[in-house]
Amino acid sequence: MALLMALFMVACSDDDDAINTNQITLGFEKEAIVVKENVGYFNVPIKIAGYRNGNVKVNVVATPVGENGAVEDVNYMITDKSLQLLSENDTTDNATLNIQIKTIDDQEINENRSFNLEITSAEGATITTKNIQITLRDNDAAFYEKFFGKWTLKYTVEGASGAEVVEKTMVISGPTDEDDPDYNNVLTATCAGMFNVGISLDASFRFNYTFDVATKKGTLGLIMGDLVASYGSSYKWTFVNFVYDAEKGDYVGGYEDYLTDWSLDENDAFPTTITFPTDEVMHMALYQPGGGAWRYVYNVSMTKQ
Repeated sequence: MALLMALFMVACSDDDDAINTNQITLGFEKEAIVVKENVGYFNVPIKIAGYRNGNVKVNVVATPVGENGAVEDVNYMITDKSLQLLSENDTTDNATLNIQIKTIDDQEINENRSFNLEITSAEGATITTKNIQITLRDNDAAFYEKFFGKWTLKYTVEGASGAEVVEKTMVISGPTDEDDPDYNNVLTATCAGMFNVGISLDASFRFNYTFDVATKKGTLGLIMGDLVASYGSSYKWTFVNFVYDAEKGDYVGGYEDYLTDWSLDENDAFPTTITFPTDEVMHMALYQPGGGAWRYVYNVSMTKQ
């Protein structure tokens, strides 16, 4: 009886360790991904296709990409680089084996860092896509998203009846999907009751955004020419630049961004107030195309709430 039990246990152990012999494939689902440096734990999936009659074992290695590549155990950690999918864990013809990675947030402004994951061996399967490049996007220089939220917008608005200083709450937002072409490029602002033209106008407008990691400086350009406010079907308003033309001796309308510079302070802190330039060369106006109505806008600043 003892001998039979021993033989049974050996047979079970052999079955448990049996490697798949069916024709199946495995590989990374993508050739490249981008994650934020402060994301913490995330999974990189390996897709397994085909019915299995045994276990599948996979080994991976990681190497830096480029001169400033991400280094294992410095910029990230991999939980396990030798993985196994047991046959009894999934009886379908598609399965996923996840490589668990943890990013290390260094709290320093730096260029994005990348590394390559390579499937070096696969027992019980044929490898298809064996490499994936993973880029760790530096969140410390991701000031685009730091613009999101509430700001106090202060400006002088001047019309035929005179000028007044106005303060309104402006809400800035933008896409969070890094595959969106506007991400890290365009910000959207909304401001309730921004103008009074006989009726209170809610405004929605956009900024072009830039930031240079090397200089720690950026620009914010209020986009001209967009429809920013309206009421009814006939009254539509847009922002226009009025640039002084020396030959004409007068201001002429234009559509270049109303641009200002911004920068981090000496401690790399995000600015709390951004001021747009006001001079005799250029200022901005809320303008009604076709109607000729206008409101000059100047002394523009924005302070983070």
